[in-house]
Amino acid sequence: MSAQTLYLSILASSMALTESPNPAALASVELVTEYAFDSNVVAKVMVVDQKTFTTAADPLDNLVFKISLNDKIDGSTITELKGRLYTGGGVEALEEQHADNFSYVTGKLDFHGALDSQYDFFESVTTSYSASNAAAIKTALKTMDALNELGAYRTKQVELAVPASTVTDLTPTELKNALLDMRDRPRYLVTCDVASLPHIEALAEVMGKLNCHVLLDIGNITDWQSAVALTQTLSINDHRFWVFWNPNKSRPSNATTVLARKKWRPCVGDYLAQLLLRNAATNAAGIPPIYRPIAGYDFPVSFRDIEKIGGLTLDEEAQNALASAGVNVVINERFEGGDRWIYGDALTQYDSKTSALRLINSSEIETYTANVVIGIAKKHLLKGMSSYIKDATSECERFLDSCVVDDSGKGLLVQSSELGGRYYALSITPRADDPFSKVDIKFSRRPQGCARQAFLETTVTK
Repeated sequence: MSAQTLYLSILASSMALTESPNPAALASVELVTEYAFDSNVVAKVMVVDQKTFTTAADPLDNLVFKISLNDKIDGSTITELKGRLYTGGGVEALEEQHADNFSYVTGKLDFHGALDSQYDFFESVTTSYSASNAAAIKTALKTMDALNELGAYRTKQVELAVPASTVTDLTPTELKNALLDMRDRPRYLVTCDVASLPHIEALAEVMGKLNCHVLLDIGNITDWQSAVALTQTLSINDHRFWVFWNPNKSRPSNATTVLARKKWRPCVGDYLAQLLLRNAATNAAGIPPIYRPIAGYDFPVSFRDIEKIGGLTLDEEAQNALASAGVNVVINERFEGGDRWIYGDALTQYDSKTSALRLINSSEIETYTANVVIGIAKKHLLKGMSSYIKDATSECERFLDSCVVDDSGKGLLVQSSELGGRYYALSITPRADDPFSKVDIKFSRRPQGCARQAFLETTVTK
């Protein structure tokens, strides 16, 4: 979508938030953002009189505005900005006219639009008012019950509905280019949209170029045969592509009464959250514990009051068919001490019965180690050839040594019989056809797998 502009207008006896400027406004705040809003977003505006000295040119410099955007369903804050109004011209005018007074510039709401970092919520913020309207603006703020005295126990604020954005879906090409142009390499791409195969193919193309993972939730499907058929139709035979299915319904996580009815919801949001929390638990060498897949007893699904969709039975035939199609299903499993709703498998879309790459954690280990080695190789480019080989080899080996499994079984790489009992093999050598400017990097390793099945043989003896 293109940028959206909102106008916060202070009128004679009210306040309005619209998508077009109001000519009757005594003061206005123009907010430009690339983010989109649905109908469940509200803006809360409060003003505090700091009782500080003001000048005739800027008589409202003592009023501090706090504007927050909130989710009206759960009350959570989406973003907020705090500052004073300026008589007009935006941050460019502030910089030009007050270049020697940085604290004055940063105290204005307009400064929020000057930060210009990658994740700024607002592309620009421009405030404006006429000094001759200062008294009328103060009176209006008091009339609408938005003006607070400094240190007041009970705060006053105005709540306004935020206009819902008009969102146009990106084309597959636009989606691909937007992801490829990101400064930060995305590690996981998540989608719940199975209606557009070209969009899924675009994600798969980005996955191939950036060596990341795609997580697909196949949606509200009520029988396992359809889940298997849909997954097989995608035909993406790649270990970096993971498919999930939640054949259950549950209450919202913030439900406070039984009137919050149970509904189907995708599971990849919960899965991704647990994935990122797991990745944050790095060891002393900065290596995330990706040898442990998000599945099984230790990673229960956090939905409330889960129950299976009526009429669905996941018997042995169904579970075998889903596993064969590489579908990871949210199921209820009985354990010693009770039952849990869990991600019942850890399979990728790689079509193999024996390869490690059919396992999610092995897939992550493969991409993670490859990407780090690639990053190190790039880091040392444009050095002298001898220095490049020595430095790149040394840094790669330090990293890979920190990935091997320790005595407690934690780690990414295990010993390989094909590598003579080593955990990995790495060589960086000058390329035969151009030894002056090119090198060949050969990298082999055996990632840790995960135990999907256990076979018990039991006997009774005397």
